[in-house]
Amino acid sequence: MRVLIICLIFIPITLFGQTTNDFRSVGTGNWTNVSVWEVFNGTTWVAATTYPGQVTGTNDVSIEGGFSITINSNIPNEINSLTIGDGIGATDTFFVSGTSSLNTALITLANGGFGEWTANVTFSIPAGTAFVVIPNGSLDTSNPCSAAKILQIGTTRYASCNGNGQGNPFSFAEINANGGSLSVTPTSNTPICGGDMLSLFANRSGINSAGASLNWTGSGPAGYTFSSTLDNPVIAGLIAGNYSFTVTISSGSIFNTNTIDVIVGNAPTAPVSGGDQTLCAGGTIPTLTASVNINETIDWYDASTGGNLLLSTNTSYTPTIAGSYFAEARNLTTGCISSNRTEIQLSIGLCTIVTNRRITYRVKK
Repeated sequence: MRVLIICLIFIPITLFGQTTNDFRSVGTGNWTNVSVWEVFNGTTWVAATTYPGQVTGTNDVSIEGGFSITINSNIPNEINSLTIGDGIGATDTFFVSGTSSLNTALITLANGGFGEWTANVTFSIPAGTAFVVIPNGSLDTSNPCSAAKILQIGTTRYASCNGNGQGNPFSFAEINANGGSLSVTPTSNTPICGGDMLSLFANRSGINSAGASLNWTGSGPAGYTFSSTLDNPVIAGLIAGNYSFTVTISSGSIFNTNTIDVIVGNAPTAPVSGGDQTLCAGGTIPTLTASVNINETIDWYDASTGGNLLLSTNTSYTPTIAGSYFAEARNLTTGCISSNRTEIQLSIGLCTIVTNRRITYRVKK
């Protein structure tokens, strides 16, 4: 008897989609050590030939895999974001060992991520950058926790390890407890269609976020503009097209800005009928058909509005009895539906039966 042994190999997987020029850690070492990084080339991960931010064009950077990366210098070029922690296994660590800076709009201590100042130095990020701490990510607050371990945002000495020092900054413990510095992460109820209500959500967080001021601006087709100070504005009357909405949260010298793009879809035209059908008594029930444009499908109903859904996502339908049936077009990307349904009838007709020796014909009248 043959025995088949199947070995399952579990490989850690990055939990978000990759984009060209994303970087991830594959070893422990200094940020400027090229050998501790891999870069995504658009198809696969390959050994990096530069470190993140050494040249222009760096996208998202991730410290993961249980590795530790140390920064002790000013990284010259902008990176899109830095995420520390992949939530898998060992802790992923970002060490600050010397006076240093990163030019990025977002730093996230994610699940399994840990940040630690190993010396009495300042780590600087630009004005408007969000330093976010999510559950199971944290900044080190253990002794020695001094006022000389500083997080600076723009020109503001935002936090020190123990919260003491010039300007009475926040402490690392307060950053942990409040989910980081001021930030907004806008979302919406999209996809929507022309005429639908658009709901925007600012999702404010961080120290002093409850009392911070907030402002939305927006633009879209046909010269459309928008502004609001509500956290979660609701917008009516949008036509189909591409829109951009930007929200800014601010408290004193600290602020954060983020943008969300919204697509309002067009309602598709009603399906084109494949023709009414006639059922001959005793014959096979014919299939009803209709056609729609590319990237659209059809849902079948028993009424011109409302009614019961009979079949979803199919350009043909075979009923069980005679009657009127209604085809509704639906866009597969936006979910937008046609404003009207196309009626297709199945009727019972009288048929003349013509028989020869081998074949019976039912001819509709």
